[in-house]
Amino acid sequence: LQANLRPYQVDGVKWLIHLYNHSLGGCLADDMGLGKTLQTIALLLHVKGEKARQDADQDALKQLDLFNNVDQSGIFKTLGCLIVLPASLVFNWRTEILKFAPILSVYIHTGSKRQKDIRILNRYDIILTTYQTALRDADLLEEIDFEYIILDESQQIKNRESKVFKSLNGFRSRYKLSLSGTPIENSLSDLWSQMQFINPNLLGSFSFFKKEFLNPIEKFGDEEKKDRLRTL
Repeated sequence: LQANLRPYQVDGVKWLIHLYNHSLGGCLADDMGLGKTLQTIALLLHVKGEKARQDADQDALKQLDLFNNVDQSGIFKTLGCLIVLPASLVFNWRTEILKFAPILSVYIHTGSKRQKDIRILNRYDIILTTYQTALRDADLLEEIDFEYIILDESQQIKNRESKVFKSLNGFRSRYKLSLSGTPIENSLSDLWSQMQFINPNLLGSFSFFKKEFLNPIEKFGDEEKKDRLRTL
């Protein structure tokens, strides 16, 4: 990582790695300007290194079999991360990735000439695309098994009835992460939508969540329910 992290950013990266090690999704909700992008890039470098080590270990085991044609390309395998974000942030993300983690390859999947060949998309560590492009190319992106899917300004999926929420929930990845300085803008239903994406069913179905948490908290200010929700 070509950057010096501030102490709270180190804590953030450690937390993100903790989630990764336990196969959990998370929402990094630092305020704007505190470096959510940089912390995420640090996480992705860690994951890239972990994948390389795992591949090297597998290759070492294969080499024990003299009749096995070993694939030595493990360390060169791509990360496989899709980052979905507002159009206004695409080039800022690309700039920060190239500045802080030049080892990671980046492809901007936007515009009329964007790539539609999955084999080529799989050659990049990180694919940057917008919410609208992801919606338009859902059939294509649904065919890719991503390591990570990351949503920046993730309040974009707060409406559980929206096409973008339903579409992104159909994408496949081992890990998911959302970034938002305002994860709850209008209602606790915003929180359910984002949590359903990053950790499906952790908060139950929406009807359960509405009965168990949303109504008691928003209508009656139930402190016990607030504490239980915070614990979850």
